[in-house]
Amino acid sequence: MFRFPRPSLQQTVPSTTASVLLRCLTVCVFICLAAAAGFYLLTAFTEDISTHRREMNAAAYRAQIYFDQREALLRYLGDSVLAGNPDAPATNSEGMRQVPLDGPGGQPGQRLLLSARAEHTLQALQTHLLLVDAHGAHWLAGGEVDVDLAHLPSLRALQARSGSLDGADPVYWLRPGDRGVALAQPVQAGPHPTQWLVLLLDGAAAANMIDGQGIGGYALLDRAGQPALSSQAPRLDGAGWKTLRERQDDSFGMLWSGGLPRGVALVKSVGTDGWRLVYHLPPQLLLGDLAVSLLACMLSLLLAAIALRLLRHRVDLQLIQPALQQHRRLLENLDFSSTVIDMAPVGICVLRRSDRALLLSNQLLRDWLGEEGEHSDWQAPWRGHAGERGRGLEFTTRDGRQLQVLHAACRYQGDDVLLCVFHDISRHRQAQAALSSARQAADAANQAKSAFLATMSHEIRTPLYGVLGTLELLGHTSLDARQSQYLRTIESSSSVLLQLISDVLDVSKIESGQLSLEPAAFSPRELTESVLRSFAASATCKGLQILVCTDPRLPTRVLGDADRIRQVLGNLLSNAIKFTEHGRVVLRVRQVQREGESSVLAWQVTDTGVGIAAEEQARLFEPFRQVRGAASAQGTGLGLSISDRLVRLMSGELQVVSEPGLGSSFSVRLPLPVLAAAEDGPALLPEPPILVRGRDRELVDSACGWLCRWGANAQPLLGDPTLLDHDGAILMDGEAGIPLAWAGPRVVASIEGGDQPILAADGSLVVTLHGMTAIGNALANVQKQRAAQPETTRVATPMPLGLRVLAVEDNPINRVILAEQLRTLGCDVELAQDGVEALQRCREQSFDLVVTDINMPRMDGHALARQLRDDGNPVPVIGATANATAEERERCLASGMQGYLSKPIDIARLRKALTALRQGDPA
Repeated sequence: MFRFPRPSLQQTVPSTTASVLLRCLTVCVFICLAAAAGFYLLTAFTEDISTHRREMNAAAYRAQIYFDQREALLRYLGDSVLAGNPDAPATNSEGMRQVPLDGPGGQPGQRLLLSARAEHTLQALQTHLLLVDAHGAHWLAGGEVDVDLAHLPSLRALQARSGSLDGADPVYWLRPGDRGVALAQPVQAGPHPTQWLVLLLDGAAAANMIDGQGIGGYALLDRAGQPALSSQAPRLDGAGWKTLRERQDDSFGMLWSGGLPRGVALVKSVGTDGWRLVYHLPPQLLLGDLAVSLLACMLSLLLAAIALRLLRHRVDLQLIQPALQQHRRLLENLDFSSTVIDMAPVGICVLRRSDRALLLSNQLLRDWLGEEGEHSDWQAPWRGHAGERGRGLEFTTRDGRQLQVLHAACRYQGDDVLLCVFHDISRHRQAQAALSSARQAADAANQAKSAFLATMSHEIRTPLYGVLGTLELLGHTSLDARQSQYLRTIESSSSVLLQLISDVLDVSKIESGQLSLEPAAFSPRELTESVLRSFAASATCKGLQILVCTDPRLPTRVLGDADRIRQVLGNLLSNAIKFTEHGRVVLRVRQVQREGESSVLAWQVTDTGVGIAAEEQARLFEPFRQVRGAASAQGTGLGLSISDRLVRLMSGELQVVSEPGLGSSFSVRLPLPVLAAAEDGPALLPEPPILVRGRDRELVDSACGWLCRWGANAQPLLGDPTLLDHDGAILMDGEAGIPLAWAGPRVVASIEGGDQPILAADGSLVVTLHGMTAIGNALANVQKQRAAQPETTRVATPMPLGLRVLAVEDNPINRVILAEQLRTLGCDVELAQDGVEALQRCREQSFDLVVTDINMPRMDGHALARQLRDDGNPVPVIGATANATAEERERCLASGMQGYLSKPIDIARLRKALTALRQGDPA
C-alpha cells in the first residue's frame, strides 16, 4: 500500500549549485578571454621581436660590409708594398705615388705604391694609413687627424699579436684607446715583423654605420670582450655584459641574467680577428612597443570582467533565482497538494492502466475500502472497469457505503495511469430521495394552488360577469338621475372588485413563475395616448388637468408586451389621480437611447399630489404596501408591486422621485427592439403653414415636432396673433377656453373632443387633445379643403352587426346576459346550455358565429370546437372563460377557436371581437 509522497522542503530545496556553476562558467569564460589576450600579446611580442631581429640583422650586415671593405683596403695596401733595389731612386709616375718604408727594421728600397684611386678610396672610406715601427707611428696616407698616436699599440704589442691568426694576409683588429677601431697588417712576413701598416678608422663614422635606428643599443667587442665602440642607449649591467661576453658564436635570443630577462641580443662576428658586434634591445623598449596592445588587452579584460559580472548577475537574477523560486514554489505546491489530498473529503487513488496495479492512495480511501487484500473492497468490480466508460461508476462497499468513482487518464512517473476519485454519495442519495419527495409534494401543492387560483378566478368572474353585464345592460335603459348615480356607484365598486381579482391573480402568477410575456408589434405613441384617454374622464371629474406628451423621435413600431406596459402605466396613472387633489397629471414618453435596431424608451408619470416620504419610498414596491397618512388611501396596495415586477420581467427598471407636498414622478425605462415600419401618421403638406398655440410649451413643441415629422411646416405661435400677419395659415389651438380673434382655418384640441372632428359653431374643428393622429387627420382635412367645410358630425350610432350567433353558456344568468349583449349589437341569437346541445344545433342549423363558454358539463368548449372541426364545419368559434391566463388563451387557439374573451365581457370588447372576425382577423 503506497501513500502519496510528502516532499521535505528542507531536503529538496536546491542549494546554490546553479549559482556556483554560473560563477565557474564566468571564471572559465574570463580565463579563456585572458588566454586569448595572452595569445594576442604573445603574437604581438613575437612579431615585434621578429621586426627588431630583421632590423638588427640589417644593421649587422651593413656593419660587416663596412668593416669588410676596410679589411679589403688594408690587404690591398699591404699587397702594394714593393721590395726594390735600395739604390733605385723613389720616383713618382703619373697617377702613382711611392711612399718609402725604409725606417727602422725596413728593407732597403722598400716602398708603398699608392695610386690616386687608393688614396681616393682612403679618403672616401674615412680612413687613415699609418706605419708603426720601432720609432713609433707615422702617417702615410689619408691625412693626419687629431688623434693621440700614443694610444696606438706599440710595435712590441703588435709583434705580440703576430702569428695569432691563421691564414694568409691576416688583419689584426686593434682598439686604440678607450674608443676607436684600427686595423693592422705586418709589412714583412715572419714571426716578428718590424713594420706594420695600420688603418685607422674614423670612430664617429664607424659608430654611425653600426648604429641602427630603433633597435636599442649596440657594442663592438674585441677579442677580450671589451667594447671598442658602443651606443649611448641604456647599457647592460655587469651580469648582462658577462653573459654577452660568454657568447662566442653568432646568436640571437632572449638575454637572461640572474633568472631575469635582460632584453633581446643579437651577436654577429665581424672581421677575422674574433671581434663581435652586439645589438641589445632592453625590456623597456619591448614593453614600450607592446604598451598599446598591453593596455588594450588589460582594458578589454577589465571590460570583459565587468560585462561578465553584470551578465552573471543578470542571468542569476532573471533565470537562476526565478528558477529556484519556481522550484521552491513547485515543492511547496507538491507539499500543499499532498496535504490537500490527505485532507480532502474524497478518496483518491492512482492505478496503473496496464495492469490496474495500485500505485498511490490517501488515508480516507483506505478508511473506506480497508487495506488492500484479496477479500477487501479494493477487489470490487470498479477496479477492473475503471476507465472503460465515459461516466463514473457507482458501487456499494461491504459496510453499505455508497461510493461514486470518477476517473481521468493522466501520466505519473512515466506510466499511463488513472486518477480515481471516490465520493461518498450515501447522504446525497438520501437527500435526493428526500428532495424528490419534497419536490413531488411541492409540485402537488403548486398544482393545487394553480387549480385553486383557476377555480377561484372562474368562480368569482362568473357571477361578476352577471353583475357587470346586467349593470351594462341597465345603463342602456331609461334611468333618472338618481338611478344613474346609483348605477355608476355599483359599476365603480364592481370595477374595483374586478381589478382586485386581477391583481391577486397576477401576483400569484409572478410568484409561481407562471407569468409570461407576449411580445407583439405596437406603436408606443398610440399606446401612451390610449392609456391616458382611459383615465381622462376620472381625472376631469376630480378637476385635474391630465396631459400626454410624446417624443417626436419615437420609433413607429417596437416589439414588446403592450398589454403589460398598458397595465403598468395604468397602475401609475391610477395612483397619480388617486393621490392628487388639485393640479395636474402628466404622462410623458421619450426615446432616451437608440443603438441600431434597439431603443430604450422612458415613460414618466408626474403629479402634483401629496408626495411620498423618503422612508416610505424604500418599501413602496412591497405587496399590499400603502403610503401611511394618505388621506384617501384606497385599493389593495398591489399595483406598484405588480408594476415593479412586470418592469423587471421586461428587463427594465421602475424608479420614483418624490417629495412630500410637491408631488411624485414615476419613471419606467424599457429596452425594446425597433421594427421596420412605414410612417403611420397622416400625410401633411408643407403649405399652408400650421401655427400651434397652447398653454404648455412642452405640449406645443411636441405637437410641432409630430406635425413636422408628418410633412407639415409647423411652428409655435408666439405673441399676440392679432398683431401678426398669418394669411393662409392654419391655427392648431390647444387653448379652447381662451377667445382668439382668428379669421383663418382653426383646429381646436380639447379634452371634450373625440377622434372624429366636430364642427363647432364658430367654424373650427374640435378634436381630442389626447391624440396626435386625430389632430393630424383634422389638419390634413383642413389643408385639403381649405375654405370648404368638412362633413363632420358627432359620434354616430354604431351600425348593427347583423350576425346569426349561437351563444353557449351553462350558467343561466350569464346565458341571458350574453344573449342580451349580442342582441344589443344587432345579432340574431340562439342559445344552448352545453356543448352537446350546441353541437346538435350546429349540425341542424347554420350560424355565422359561435360564442361558447369553456368550462361546461357533458362537453366543454374545447371539445365542441374540435368536434366542429372534425365535422368539417368552418363556423368561427370564440371562447369565453373566467380563467384569464395566457395558457388558457393558447389552449383555445390550439383547439380550433378563432378568438378568446376573458370574463367579465363588456359590450365594447364583444363588438371589437365580432367586428374583427367579420373582417377575417382573429378576435
